[in-house]
Amino acid sequence: MASNNDPNAGIINPTELYTLTALKRRLGIQDASLRAARRAGLDVRYAHKQGYVHGKDWIEHVMKFGRSSNGGPTCDSRL
Repeated sequence: MASNNDPNAGIINPTELYTLTALKRRLGIQDASLRAARRAGLDVRYAHKQGYVHGKDWIEHVMKFGRSSNGGPTCDSRL
């Protein structure tokens, strides 16, 4: 879980670019969760041996593969 003393914990801005380390820290996720997201199609770009994820790509990934609180898909599956 993300740190409680970080005011940005859990917040992903769709217009920002995040290093893989920063994304994991901000979301409070482990390597295994990020690997699973990448296997499911999360787009990771590399520059100078550093991986980056665009905030919009992460949000789209969550909307596509996440579940709503009632157990159903978070978005229309016809899209």
